[in-house]
Amino acid sequence: MVGEMSSILRELEVVQDRLSTLAQGSHDEKLDLLARREELTNQAARLADDVKANGSTQELLTQLATLRRRREVLDRQMRTSRPGRQSPGASAGLSQVEDRIRRIRAVLADRGIRVH
Repeated sequence: MVGEMSSILRELEVVQDRLSTLAQGSHDEKLDLLARREELTNQAARLADDVKANGSTQELLTQLATLRRRREVLDRQMRTSRPGRQSPGASAGLSQVEDRIRRIRAVLADRGIRVH
């Protein structure tokens, strides 16, 4: 499951990067990328919801590390975007990633494991 989430997040990053560099006249490609981003976001959300408190601590720690890297990428994309040209998907993606990080940290805290 962690591998699947990592794969989804990597592809989501590629799609988001492609959207941010897309030429203005590429309307059809933009629509395709937006649809793919939506699909990947939904897959990631379903996987995130599937992670239960009975997942191994190591799996949760690995997922946490992956999500933190994803958060850094989204942060960087938002900081480097021109004002008024920030992708709403990056903002929504960042919010989802941060929510998932909080849930994993809560599960780990319940197990007596502190992560920063």
